[in-house]
Amino acid sequence: MIQKTIPYHLWAMLGFVYLIALFMPLMENDSAQFAVMAMRMAQENDFIHLFKDGLDYLDKPHMHYWLAAISFKLFGYAAWAYRLPSFLALIAGAYALYRLGAQLKSKMLGRWSAFVFLSFQTMVLASFDLRTDSLLSSFVAIALWKLISYVRYLKWSDALIGATAAGLAFSTKGMIALVVLGFAVLSYALVEGRIRSLFSIKVVGALAVFALTITPILYAYYQQFDLHPEKVIRGLSGRSGIRFILWDQSFERLSGTGHGKSSSGYFFFFHTLLWVLLPFTFYTLKGWVNVFRRSFGSRQPLFFAGMALIPLFLLMSASQFKLPHYLNILMPLFALLTARELEDLSQDSRIAGLKIAHLGIAILYGASVLILWVVFTPTLTTVGVALGWGALLLYLKMRKTAGLTFGWIGSALLFNAMAFIHFYPQLLNYQSGQVLTDRIPTEAKVFNYSDDYLWSLEFGRKQLSVPKHTYDIHSLSSGAYVYVDTKHYASFKALYPHAVEWASASHFRITQLSISFLKKSSREEQLSLKRIMIVP
Repeated sequence: MIQKTIPYHLWAMLGFVYLIALFMPLMENDSAQFAVMAMRMAQENDFIHLFKDGLDYLDKPHMHYWLAAISFKLFGYAAWAYRLPSFLALIAGAYALYRLGAQLKSKMLGRWSAFVFLSFQTMVLASFDLRTDSLLSSFVAIALWKLISYVRYLKWSDALIGATAAGLAFSTKGMIALVVLGFAVLSYALVEGRIRSLFSIKVVGALAVFALTITPILYAYYQQFDLHPEKVIRGLSGRSGIRFILWDQSFERLSGTGHGKSSSGYFFFFHTLLWVLLPFTFYTLKGWVNVFRRSFGSRQPLFFAGMALIPLFLLMSASQFKLPHYLNILMPLFALLTARELEDLSQDSRIAGLKIAHLGIAILYGASVLILWVVFTPTLTTVGVALGWGALLLYLKMRKTAGLTFGWIGSALLFNAMAFIHFYPQLLNYQSGQVLTDRIPTEAKVFNYSDDYLWSLEFGRKQLSVPKHTYDIHSLSSGAYVYVDTKHYASFKALYPHAVEWASASHFRITQLSISFLKKSSREEQLSLKRIMIVP
């Protein structure tokens, strides 16, 4: 029998995983890059302009950077301070899903919705390799709760709070937030026969609050871009920041212009779903199917979620620019469907099959932990944590404290704990900026003479480097520190033959792992050398 309650041990393990992730060093590119962009804001007290490596940044809105910059002002330039706003937002988003689930069906559905949302593999990874998507997903969850509450109860407070949350979601990543919320709320109103609730003076008031909420973002874009049509952004001048965020951004992503095409395959997100939804992939997809099957002849409270996900998923699949974490915005809806399926598993004629399936998942995660240890040799600490965690799982299982749900979910959380305690700390040794941070004098200014960005180096030193495109390499003064990659080393030495190597570190693009790198026997061949040189 599968327990209908979620053991507090699961919550404790999940919290432990997130706590480790909060204090991890930052990983390049996006996580460290966004932290540096926010750091510049805080250091220069400039909350209007967004810059990336000294160039105007016209891509994502300001909210994520504003919150990180404020956190830096309050707590200093630390990785945990960068992650803190999104960490708190995730808790708020999970609470919103709890309230929404309880409202739609039961408190148990709400608890599972919150737990599943935080446990999805993609959300756990997002808490560590932090981009804008954690904040976006959380604001969407809050807006979904309040806007659906408005459709149900027609309260002013729900409409206005929902509109504010929708505005914050827009201010984090743009129109995609409104697309997701629009499909979800419209689907709910249609399914429940409450479409008239969308034609009300309260909706007009909500739209006014939404407009007010996004005004700071539009003002910032206006100041940086609309007032300066002479700026050339991605080869074009006369770019309107307001037009971009309200219109161009979405169509550039769909068409693959601007950033280019990352994946034109229409099935990219179909196979991506298989791992981002772990360890609940089976239950999520089953719940998506079952919500339609159950709805024939009887109205199901979560039919709207399954219905909204179809056009949203197809629309995202049609985009020419796709990355796995783009699915994160859909996780609140997927969490509701998954929770509905888990809640119904208290009695099941296929319980023996479920036991076998759960045992298989636990074995898979156990084998994955061993693979992490093969890639990087474990320490006594990591082995001790793994054995202690496994012993606790076995003990609780023997005491029948945990029920059938505990083992396979606990195994998934163990894998993530091992990733944060063991795998990523050793992987970050191949992020040269991270390694070189403490090897450069604090007061030194670093010039970047490479094709790489120095996000982790800049954040670690709490000081921006001088980008390659902003200075003349021929006129460096004596005593200048220069970051040089292998490609530019020969030309640099030709210009400064007496330059001295101050420090060096092996480097690999750790967000693009390959089998050749993961294998110890071929790892050295995949590394490049990054040097800090001093001009004589």
